[in-house]
Amino acid sequence: MAARLLATFVGELEEQVGVMNADLLALEAVPADAERLKSLFRVAHTLKGAARAAGVPVVEDACHELEGLLAQARDGKVALERAHFTLLFAAADALADAGRRLKDGVDVATSPLAALRADLKRGRMEEASALPPAPAAAPASAGEARSEVRVRPEKLDALLAANGQLAVTVERVAGLVREIGALHDFAAQWASAWRRTGPRVRLALERAGASAPVHQWIGECEENIRRFTRSVVALEAQGAAAARALAQASDDVADRVRRLRMLPFVEACETLPRVARDVAAAGGKDVRLTIAGGDVEMDRAVLDGLRDALVQLVRNAVDHGIEPRAARSAAGKPVAGTVGLSASLKGDRIAVTVSDDGVGLNVAAIGEQLVRRGLPVPEDEHQVARALFESGFSTRNETTAISGRGVGLDIVRAAALRIRGTVDVAWQAGHGTTFTIECPPTLASVRAVLVAVDAQVLAFPTTNVERLIRVRPEDVRHAEGRDVVTTSDGPVPLVALARLLPPLAQKSVAGPFAAAVLTAGGRRLAVAVDELLAEQDVVLRPLGHDRVVPASVSGAATLGSGRVAVILNPAVIIAAGLGAAGSGVATAPAAPAGPRKPHVLVVDDSITTRTLEQSILEAAGYEVRAAVDGDDAWRQLQEHGADLVVADIEMPRMDGFALTEAIRGSKRFKDLPVVLVTALEKPEYRARGLAVGADVFIGKSGFDQQNLIDTVRELLE
Repeated sequence: MAARLLATFVGELEEQVGVMNADLLALEAVPADAERLKSLFRVAHTLKGAARAAGVPVVEDACHELEGLLAQARDGKVALERAHFTLLFAAADALADAGRRLKDGVDVATSPLAALRADLKRGRMEEASALPPAPAAAPASAGEARSEVRVRPEKLDALLAANGQLAVTVERVAGLVREIGALHDFAAQWASAWRRTGPRVRLALERAGASAPVHQWIGECEENIRRFTRSVVALEAQGAAAARALAQASDDVADRVRRLRMLPFVEACETLPRVARDVAAAGGKDVRLTIAGGDVEMDRAVLDGLRDALVQLVRNAVDHGIEPRAARSAAGKPVAGTVGLSASLKGDRIAVTVSDDGVGLNVAAIGEQLVRRGLPVPEDEHQVARALFESGFSTRNETTAISGRGVGLDIVRAAALRIRGTVDVAWQAGHGTTFTIECPPTLASVRAVLVAVDAQVLAFPTTNVERLIRVRPEDVRHAEGRDVVTTSDGPVPLVALARLLPPLAQKSVAGPFAAAVLTAGGRRLAVAVDELLAEQDVVLRPLGHDRVVPASVSGAATLGSGRVAVILNPAVIIAAGLGAAGSGVATAPAAPAGPRKPHVLVVDDSITTRTLEQSILEAAGYEVRAAVDGDDAWRQLQEHGADLVVADIEMPRMDGFALTEAIRGSKRFKDLPVVLVTALEKPEYRARGLAVGADVFIGKSGFDQQNLIDTVRELLE
């Protein structure tokens, strides 16, 4: 009981200290605010009673003296002056320190709070001018803001992991349903073949004088086939319904878990007004902090990852960006500088900015520091500015208690990488600087492009994949000591992903190879891979704190097949690739021309699916053309022909059903094999696809590249 009571008290203490800091900041700006004084008195009174109940006399005694000082101020007996506020802020810090000690099981009897008790007692008996200097307030820490949820965070993490396993089970059940569907297709095709050949077999048997029992046996076989087909159809329908219900339940649980973990951005900003106030006071500056987008929600892990970065950015904005009062007046600016924080949704990413209306970046000073360190100075000013994010970099010639050690923006960059984010800077000389962190709203799941390198499944978040391309060796150019490929947005450096991820082995290629063009923080890199596998949502699992994990790896995910995919951090991969000059793709001499390759036409309105299927089939040795919908496919068939068509169903202008009907109704293409690959996997869609003349129906949810290759190979034999 005592342990639980103490834990409850520590949580209440953290919450009340947050209220106290907010009230003190407001009261310092308007000392006559009676409501704020009442609120502060209630904080002291509440904590005094709670500390008595929890058996923490040091906190109880300090809050008693604090309560007395605030009561006198409330009743007009003491006028709060600067020295009083210094003492009150020091008390808030000491209470926070006591909370940390209690949480860690450390004795609070000798904490700073005990020493402050006497100063608080003098504060309500003496004028501010007679007060001794209060102990220096410890800088506000990013870790002190609460991430309170109704369920303990570790339990939420365990629930998330269990839901990940549920998602894997859902995928496996869906795979079983697809197997039943394949069995249905086999039975339907066998029955169709028998309908065509059965009459001839019966006629041949009659001519051969087959006995009645033989005919009876054939009739029984036909009836058994019909029963089997009906049973498979019913089983497929029931299994599909059960799989959909299970998937819906899994999605619902995942959504509820996600919502439990989501917290508003404002919770990451709780300590920042105090941070800005303390740094401004130390530098003799006036600063106003504004927060926008406080209700934008993000995962607890993302919010926690942002805290350190935001503290450093606010401290830098006040210390480096905002000018002293005299300099601002001389520049025609308001004496009080403004530091603004904001959060907003940017597509499926969150953009968090910290801006100030100060002097902007001194690019010349940054360049001078680069020269002193023996480093090249880029011609582009933006690249010069990015040097600020390097470890140990500072433009301050002297070290103060606040800055000059060159660790602030390195911490920001590291924090952004931990949450799979990027950080960038923009500025306007004389008018201010803006730092922007872009990151996903959650680290629990991600839409990812799966690739294979040296038999290992790897994944990139889809938001960082600009495009998927097929590269011919002759299209690779060499410029400035590295391989590059040309895209519609200009040339992009090319690196074999295996070279960036030892001990993976790089394969030499003799023909076209697959590559993914990655983008992060305004930088681009094409990475060559062995195979493009799929695009899907995956539930991430952390790799554990007891493991040494490379910065290039941000987690892992278990796929429905049971294989583990390693989730890569695109920003780190891009940085490594751009720094690996000459790390291109090993190409083998081209093989002599062989016989004509079969031509396959891939039809899909999704560029991702189109590229994936095209890559798979080209790697299997087929010549492949791509069409964006049925209308485009029909035009290409008229102009170029094809040996086989792989088509989606749901497409604009002409869908896959209409395209198949057009092919079957054409004298020229009536025997052309058609494979429908679609996300419309209900039995009625499968039945319709076979009815309009498709040879094979493949569901996208269980898409398997070997299945596609085997199907195409069988149809073209």
